[in-house]
Amino acid sequence: MSGFNITGSKQRGGGMMMSIFKRFFWGLGAAVLTYVVVPKMRHMAKPVVHKGVRGVKDLAERGRMTMEEYKARREGNTVDMVNDASLEQVQVESDVVSSKINVLQETIEKLKNEISQLRERR
Repeated sequence: MSGFNITGSKQRGGGMMMSIFKRFFWGLGAAVLTYVVVPKMRHMAKPVVHKGVRGVKDLAERGRMTMEEYKARREGNTVDMVNDASLEQVQVESDVVSSKINVLQETIEKLKNEISQLRERR
């Protein structure tokens, strides 16, 4: 057992008290570092945050514009479809009216012929 060489903080004379002081000083150093560095980090991060916020706002604006364009195109298509349907309906109605007019003209011609035949018989 004489071959073991044990070294450590307890061997150097520090003991438990030295360990507590080391932890305290490390904590104090971290607190000071945080106190000094964090404001600088905030100052450095501010432009990055503003740029990110601006980017998100621009993205939202582009999305809004895209949605408005989509709605406008959709409404335009709806209006076009309604106009096309209306034009087809007008065309069909026009064809029906034209056929009725033709039938009426033929009937008028027949009546004229009958009237003229009746006048000739008298």
